[in-house]
Amino acid sequence: MKDRIVVHVCCGICAIKTIEFIKNDFEPIGYWYNPNIHPYNEYKLRLQTAGYVFQRLKTPIEWDFQYNIIDWFTKTLPVAHDKSKRCSTCYEMRLEKTALFSRNLGIKIFTTTMFSSIHQDLELIKEKGKILAARYNLEFLPLDLKQFYQEGKSIAKKWHLYSQRYCGCFFSELEREGIINEDIKRR
Repeated sequence: MKDRIVVHVCCGICAIKTIEFIKNDFEPIGYWYNPNIHPYNEYKLRLQTAGYVFQRLKTPIEWDFQYNIIDWFTKTLPVAHDKSKRCSTCYEMRLEKTALFSRNLGIKIFTTTMFSSIHQDLELIKEKGKILAARYNLEFLPLDLKQFYQEGKSIAKKWHLYSQRYCGCFFSELEREGIINEDIKRR
C-alpha cells in the first residue's frame, strides 16, 4: 500500500504532470488554498480548471474556499517591493495551511504543484516547506518537475483548459503588464 500525500494545488495545469508523477509512489489527495489569486474572477477560473483536472485524473481534492485576499495583502504589502520576500510570505501562507490540513488528516507527507512551474522559486519553496514540516512534525517532499512544464502545458491545450498568464497575485499581474518596473522595485 502506498503512503498518502497531500499536494497543495496552485492551479490545474501545474497539477497535471505533478499528480501523474506522484502517483508512481504515493496516493495523492489535492488541497486547494490560494488567497493570493487576484482578481476574484481569475480565482474562479483557476478553481474550475483545477476541479476539472482532478476529476479527469480521478484524484480526490479538498477545497478550502477561504478567499482571504485581505489577509494575503496584509502580509505581503509590507514586503511588496521585494519579490523574493513577497513570494516567500505567499509560499509560507499556502504551505502552512496545507501542512495543517495534512496533519489534521493524519497524513505525514505534503508537497505542492508549484514545483512543476518554471516561474516559481523552487529553492524558496523547498526552504519554506522544510521549515513548516519541522514545525508540524511532518515530511515535506521537495521535487523538481520543471522538465514537465511544457508537457503539462501541451496537455492543458489539448484538454482546452484555461491557461493563466501570470502567477496569480496582484503584483505578478502588474509585473507582467510592465507596470512594476525596476525603479519601483528598488524603493
